[in-house]
Amino acid sequence: MWLEKFSLTIYGIGFHRCHSDHSVFVRRTMSGIVALTVYVDDMLLTGSDLTRIVETKMYLKPHFMIKNMGRPKYFLRIEVAYQKYSVLSQRKYALDLLEETGFLGCKPANTSMEANVDLYFDDSHTLDDPRRYRRLIRKLIYLR
Repeated sequence: MWLEKFSLTIYGIGFHRCHSDHSVFVRRTMSGIVALTVYVDDMLLTGSDLTRIVETKMYLKPHFMIKNMGRPKYFLRIEVAYQKYSVLSQRKYALDLLEETGFLGCKPANTSMEANVDLYFDDSHTLDDPRRYRRLIRKLIYLR
């Protein structure tokens, strides 16, 4: 419900919902682009048209309780580093996953898989703690 109200509000100043991700809204201008990402109660507003970014903030202020947190360091497990250009990285997230699973000091190795292998279900050995495995899978989904 909140996202629908939000969508209708920002459509009023020229934003369009992204086809590949419905929580991303984009506004193309003569001077560049403004992108707005919404996740639960967090919002990231960025782009190359600084005038339209400020305009968007002013437009949203009377409609929603918003707070300018400044430049983000992390957003949705993605680190934002600022150099000449902004750089997005999941390095810290990946290192945290490796540490949590005990693989931080391991060396990478190629693991080739045989072609045309028939895989089958074998339930003779189950995991000691399936919750740990499920938690890892949930975290791996966010690693891109």
